[in-house]
Amino acid sequence: MSGNSRVSTGRRKMDSVVKNTQKKLWLRGLLWCSLLLELASGASFYGDGFVQLKATESSDHNTLRIRFRTSSTNGLLFLAAGQNDYFLLELHAGRLQLKLDLGSGELQLESEKGTQLNDLAWHSVEVRHVQNNVTLTVDKNSQTGFKIPASNHNLDISDGLFVGGSGGLDKMYLPRDQIGFRGCMDEVVFNKHDLLSSLRPYTGFKNVHEVSLGCSPQFFATEEDPISFFSSRAYISLPTWNTQQEAVFECVVHTSAKEGIILYSSAREGDFLAVEIQEGLPVAIVGKGGTKTELRSLTSIYDRKWHTLKLHFRSESLELTVDGEMVKSSISSQSKRLQFKGSLFVGGIDDGTRSEARKVGLVSVSGKRVRGGSFKGCLKNIEVNRVKTGLSNAVVTKDISVGCEPETEHEPSTTVSPTSAAGSLFHLVTPRPSLQTSTLAKGLDRKYGSNFVQFKNLVVPEGGRASLEAKHIKVLLDFKKLGIRQSQIVFQIREQPIRGQIRLDVDQDQEKNTFSMLDLWHGRVMYIHGGSEEPGDFFMFSIYSSSRKQVPDYLKGNQLYRYNITMTPTNDAPELSLPEGNLFVLLENSKKRLTTDVLRATDIDSNYTNLVFSVLGNLNVDAGYLEIENNPGKSVPSFSYLDLEAEKVFFVHTGVRNSRIVLRVSDGEKVSNTVVLRVMAVALEYKIANNTGLEIIQGESAILGLKQLAVQTNAIKQIVDIRYDIIEPPQYGELQRLHSSGEWRHTDSFSQRLLEKGRLRYVSTFQEVQTSNVTDYFKNKVHVAARATTEILFPITVKWVKYHLVRNVIMDMDKVRKVTLDSDNLFATAEGVVLSEDDLYFRILTTPKKGKLLLDTTILTKNSTFSQGDVTDQKVHYELVDRPYEDTSDRFKFQLVSKHVESQNYDFRFTIKADVNSVFMRNDGLSLIEGESKLIRKDALFAETLSTKDMFYTVISSPKHGKLSRITRSNSNASYDNILTFSNQDILEERIMYIHDDSESTQDDFTFIASTSQEFKSSITEDEFGSKEGLFNISIQLVNDQKPVRVIDKVFLVVKNGQKLLTIDDLRYHDADSDFDDGQLIYTRRGIPMGDLVLVNETSHRLFQFRQKDLEDKRVLFIHKGVNMGRFVLFVSDGKHFVSSLLDLSAQDAFLKVGNNTGLMVQKGQSVTFSTSNFSIVSNLDIRDDQEVVFKLDEAPKYGGLYRNETEVELFSLSDFKNGIMSYRHNDSKHVAEYFNLTVKAKGLELAVRINVKVYLESHQRPPIVLHHNILLVEEGKPVKISEAKLEARARAGRIGALPTDPHSRS
Repeated sequence: MSGNSRVSTGRRKMDSVVKNTQKKLWLRGLLWCSLLLELASGASFYGDGFVQLKATESSDHNTLRIRFRTSSTNGLLFLAAGQNDYFLLELHAGRLQLKLDLGSGELQLESEKGTQLNDLAWHSVEVRHVQNNVTLTVDKNSQTGFKIPASNHNLDISDGLFVGGSGGLDKMYLPRDQIGFRGCMDEVVFNKHDLLSSLRPYTGFKNVHEVSLGCSPQFFATEEDPISFFSSRAYISLPTWNTQQEAVFECVVHTSAKEGIILYSSAREGDFLAVEIQEGLPVAIVGKGGTKTELRSLTSIYDRKWHTLKLHFRSESLELTVDGEMVKSSISSQSKRLQFKGSLFVGGIDDGTRSEARKVGLVSVSGKRVRGGSFKGCLKNIEVNRVKTGLSNAVVTKDISVGCEPETEHEPSTTVSPTSAAGSLFHLVTPRPSLQTSTLAKGLDRKYGSNFVQFKNLVVPEGGRASLEAKHIKVLLDFKKLGIRQSQIVFQIREQPIRGQIRLDVDQDQEKNTFSMLDLWHGRVMYIHGGSEEPGDFFMFSIYSSSRKQVPDYLKGNQLYRYNITMTPTNDAPELSLPEGNLFVLLENSKKRLTTDVLRATDIDSNYTNLVFSVLGNLNVDAGYLEIENNPGKSVPSFSYLDLEAEKVFFVHTGVRNSRIVLRVSDGEKVSNTVVLRVMAVALEYKIANNTGLEIIQGESAILGLKQLAVQTNAIKQIVDIRYDIIEPPQYGELQRLHSSGEWRHTDSFSQRLLEKGRLRYVSTFQEVQTSNVTDYFKNKVHVAARATTEILFPITVKWVKYHLVRNVIMDMDKVRKVTLDSDNLFATAEGVVLSEDDLYFRILTTPKKGKLLLDTTILTKNSTFSQGDVTDQKVHYELVDRPYEDTSDRFKFQLVSKHVESQNYDFRFTIKADVNSVFMRNDGLSLIEGESKLIRKDALFAETLSTKDMFYTVISSPKHGKLSRITRSNSNASYDNILTFSNQDILEERIMYIHDDSESTQDDFTFIASTSQEFKSSITEDEFGSKEGLFNISIQLVNDQKPVRVIDKVFLVVKNGQKLLTIDDLRYHDADSDFDDGQLIYTRRGIPMGDLVLVNETSHRLFQFRQKDLEDKRVLFIHKGVNMGRFVLFVSDGKHFVSSLLDLSAQDAFLKVGNNTGLMVQKGQSVTFSTSNFSIVSNLDIRDDQEVVFKLDEAPKYGGLYRNETEVELFSLSDFKNGIMSYRHNDSKHVAEYFNLTVKAKGLELAVRINVKVYLESHQRPPIVLHHNILLVEEGKPVKISEAKLEARARAGRIGALPTDPHSRS
């Protein structure tokens, strides 16, 4: 075959391919254009995007309007953030949830149940906060609300406004895992702020992150749609991978890249699971328990063909299958199973996870790919744990598009764009046949390649047109060498512009949608803009040569080029319309609100807050005028859109019935069209629409609404004040209205608005039994617009309730202490209402005298209740307090009650037979003086029965502060101390005595059993006859018999010729009498040779007598003068006893020195308290506040730190030290000894000290246990032995190593 034939055949093949591709692209373009028309408005949020406006304001009138569409069940819509206040609207489980905190606690409000808002339909939301009222309206018909109970209603905003996400704001009221919004919004207006009016960020004022214009098609994608990843940072994040025993991931992949992340999921404790492409091969990697396992497939997948991939992970194995070829690896099963956390990433990872992926060694994020690493190509048929998933389940997406038409190895194609603009919404691919080319064409191909075209953006005014000329598209070719003319270069439009159209004034015979270089030279290509506000447009085209000569591949129409068009914005005039028509009807001599439903202004390129309405000409003064709500009575010629939107604009009618208002609106530069609003005033007409009355059961309540009582007027969309004043109230109930506090209160008048909102009710309050069938009513006078009046009688039918006490049978008690009531003894029913036994109650009016009523084990008192159900279930019991010694009876009085009515009073009786074996006793207790003894006589304790007085007592719990003794007989050798048994005979013979142990106790007692049996008894059964347990109380009157004892005795140190507080740290006494307050001890002093004692706040007042409480309160001041050493006499008295003492004094130069410094001992890796037991200072300075003494860390510990509570510090006070909140914390290093240096500062003096720290291992040494650590009293000038009872310690059990102070101990 000749060369010309081959070329001709190739050209026909190419033409066929191009035509098929054109047809395919044309159909797809039509489908996408229809979708784009719907998606052109609004803004897209992809899960991690947000718009932040830095605003600060405070108001109790706040309004939020949002319009959105989404398929996500959760996500933040809007946040107004303050320091503590916040206003948060979010999607939660498909419903709206409003969280509001004005400083008094969080309040929550949700949209109505049953309506899911994640249905991908547009939904409008309005939240209004007006003082203490908050309402949430969805789609203009569903409304919920609440009242703010607190007095503060202002929302204080200090941290700005957020849309779609919180932008990393760190606040206590925001969760750490706050879910961002994923979907579209086209209106977010908070008060005066339109947050989506522009997506242009402004430094220091507005921040926009990951938000784009228009509504992205990816929000409408299903699990079936393939996904294209087109950048090195692209990814999809899915919800956390929930796994129990195994994890399975499957997908179909198409790529030409040799590296990239396909899957990544983090797990707890640093574990992870990943799949990436390394050198074209899929590799599965699992990190578990610090060990990384890699599993590499032998099947290459970067060949531009579809491949199936499956990952199967179990706790003990890992399987990777590519195109049916499986490789498998075992995993150590000793470590725990993976517990995944965070998102499951597909196709890449986010910036926060990238550093983690680098640490675990993923190849895709190493080297030059450190900031990217994403998979490039297409994924489809994604399944997680055998459940299909995709974009509809995504939490966050980045740099992805819906659908992909993958390239083939033999038909490669490229798309060339002269700018860095984002790719189109769908991927276009043009096949390029492989043809033989000449040597010349190959040479030119190498010289120019695809860079032979240069572009210059076409600039078009908004809504205007401009010619596309040769200066905009330059072709840099050596036409002479190629043997073609410039006019033979043809441009074919493959994808039309979205926001305008290209008009071609070319020859009729020329191929459709094509133009040549000649057409560019002659200005035959025109772009016409459609007038939208978007800043740019583009179209896609290819280039080929119409010459029959052989040309390089890049002149065969196989490459796509993108040409960008830039729009210069112009200010369009606003438009004014009348949505409800041009007739405005209101009542005569009234005022009616103008709303955005009456006047609607639109301005596509200006902020609506700048719009101002103007009245043209003069309103007919005889007809009325316009006014603003804030300034009633004053006529205004203009008003703002904000006033109209806030419903603050009113027309006030004053005269003639028919008039007109001529209006237009301006954005400050341009004015709109003019509209004429006709005003017609009509006379008020009204009628009683409903007066049905009410039917109610006695004791219940019922809501009154418009269905029961309503007045109807001829007003159209105008609020008319309709008021009902009660002139004759109901007799058997009352009318109540619901106040903003949530409380129902009595009312004498109400409005029709209350009836409309269901906030009025009738409550049946008559609680007595009604014998006749009486009806109730109330009469009211109706005021309509404060003019017309009429009277209405509203009837109320009450179903009266009666009780029937069917059974009230006396209960007999013979030889039993407890009986149970049942329905055979006590049974009642109700008539007129259906009451269950659990709703019919017996109220106790008087309790029984000789026993007690029990509900199960609970004692019933006066006004207690039990139900008929309790009686039927045998839960009500009567139990005798004492067994009677004669026949008697008992009763309790009750009435039947329910929420409806109360009955008359009834008695329930018990007859009680006497028990000759019942024990009754006199037990009046004993009273004596501290340290005395006293006989227990018959008038204090004596038990008997009807049959005998021979009773025997067993003491089962002896006295704690004394003992029981029996007075001995001279001829007996028995022990009579701490007796446990005695008898009535002993009491009658006055032989039983209580002896107090002289302790400081005020009460004592012993428990006993009195019995007719002489045997020793330690307990008695409930139904045992002839025995009874008792408690004998003993009251002890204390006497003052203890002298004050000095507990602090030391030399009082003072600065020469200075002064210092005398406190209980210097001088202290204790009185052992338990009923005595040590603060009341009185100190009397004699002459002081070296100074004086004065009041701290009145130094001219000398003290000769003071109390110990004055020392505690730091009110005693010593002033030094004279000699430097001395003492003076003090007398201390508790009011009865006196002791004398000496107080030694020493005056020296001011000093600050160490008192004790034992150092610290701490277990390795643990902490120990650093307090005055380890280190103290001594000073003669007048330090009145522990905050005056400051400790500064000069040289910090090397292997630990000093902490105040949980905060590491370098500076602390003596107050922190004394309060025990300072600690040293070891850092778990292997060093066993260290130190730190402190400087102590007080009143200009400084003291440098070194604190040694010794560290011991838990296995090496344990600190000893202190067994006894008691106060030691020492008489002045005399020695005393320290016994084990005062101080004792022993080592802990376990291995005890050498103490750290042992020179032979090892570090």
